[in-house]
Amino acid sequence: MNYNLASPLFGHSLTQGTRLALSVAGQEVSYAALAALAQRVAGWIGRQGTSRAPGFVGILASRSVEAYAGVLGACWSGNAYVPLNPELPEERLAQLLGIIQPVAVIVDDTGRHALSARVRNAVSAPILNSLDELPAFAPHDRPRRVGAEDVGYMIFTSGSTGIPKGVLVPNRAVHHLVNMLQDVYGFGPEDRFSKAYNLSFDGSVHDMFTAWNSGGSLHPVPASQLMAPMKFIQERKLTVWASVPSTAVFLERGKMLQPGAFPSLRCTIFSGEPLPLRSALAWQKAAPNSVIDNICGHTECCVFSTLERLTDPPNVTPKRGLVAIGRPLPGFTAAVFDESCRPLGAGQEGELALCGPQVALGYFQDPDRTAKRFPVIDGKVWYRTGDLVYREESGIYHHLGRIDDQVKIRGHRVELGEIEANLAEICGSDSVAAVAWPVDHGSARGVAVFHCVEGLPAEKVREALMRRVPRYAVPQQVLQLAGLPLTANGKVDRRLLVEMLDSKAERAK
Repeated sequence: MNYNLASPLFGHSLTQGTRLALSVAGQEVSYAALAALAQRVAGWIGRQGTSRAPGFVGILASRSVEAYAGVLGACWSGNAYVPLNPELPEERLAQLLGIIQPVAVIVDDTGRHALSARVRNAVSAPILNSLDELPAFAPHDRPRRVGAEDVGYMIFTSGSTGIPKGVLVPNRAVHHLVNMLQDVYGFGPEDRFSKAYNLSFDGSVHDMFTAWNSGGSLHPVPASQLMAPMKFIQERKLTVWASVPSTAVFLERGKMLQPGAFPSLRCTIFSGEPLPLRSALAWQKAAPNSVIDNICGHTECCVFSTLERLTDPPNVTPKRGLVAIGRPLPGFTAAVFDESCRPLGAGQEGELALCGPQVALGYFQDPDRTAKRFPVIDGKVWYRTGDLVYREESGIYHHLGRIDDQVKIRGHRVELGEIEANLAEICGSDSVAAVAWPVDHGSARGVAVFHCVEGLPAEKVREALMRRVPRYAVPQQVLQLAGLPLTANGKVDRRLLVEMLDSKAERAK
């Protein structure tokens, strides 16, 4: 069996080539046309050296034909794709390119603007600047044969040491994801899928490959409409919507979710952060023909792992006003572990652990962290998620937060340790701290940082961090203290720092 991620799209190009596969930035691309572009991209990659082993193809592009043809072409050629957000700071892009040492890089207009001299110096591989550079279509070429355990893609997440973690996801994980979702939702050629997630966000894996596995069409949402997509959903007559819950929260707070606004939707998937019940109910009224699913997911488990469907009455996590994260999806085994990876019983709080065909291979060039987060227990590989949960007797799981210093900001994973590592270098002092603030319904809206260096302007700290970390991780507040508060164990008392911020905000009202 060929596990190439481009194979389903190629198959549909032979049987329904004229059907719409992609509609982006005013361009409508059929299955036959998109498959031809992917084959030509693969041909261009192959010209760069056919004797080498498969490697990484960097995709420095977003919401464009070049981006999706690049992803498919990388897969078609037998290589793994690595999405790189063109909006990342220059230093971060150069760092990531230096880590992956790509065999090729594919860019679009936004990617070209990100190719500063420093970023270019980190790339020794050929760069595809335009689809006009592609070789002619080779009609008899087919997606390269790849195995289940070969790497399909790598996505970087925040790392506590300041160095991003590259999650290696094998083809079998995506193969299971799309076929499992096909069974759950019954997707078909008439379905019109949103693509709200950026390529570098693992939710995009679901968007693309589930759509093309089912023969449906993919509709990337313009960046300007991400938080207010009402008109886009209506005009495109979308049937499947997937995004972080922040979209629903924003629209509900602004009273923009009018009853019956989205009659075409039949499936709504919220993932990436806690889902407030109030926002879920408001979305249900706006999309009366849609199921509303809260899906818990992890990059290390190929996007989605547990599911809770909004019901009447809803399953809500007590005292939090959040929809439960539900039960494991087909193929997954879930457990609640203590610190020694021993399973805990119903009602006991511990770490969510997952086992199944969607579990990743580990972290790129990081065997120690891989061994810690992916323990082998009784011959099975588990992923320790770092999520604090408990399980009801009925089997429903509830999310209570994190057991480590990781937070989510609008669905993006951010390690507070990464911000602190960079902040310490900027300040020339280890007396620094970062906290998630403010936090609403368990989801962080930003970060605040503290340091103890006198005379260091807050704006200078922010500007330095903007060159090192993604925009969503840049602190909204920078405060200087005489000393950091400590717990009885000598650790930074983040709870007290948050109380200081809350008190300051209250006084400012």
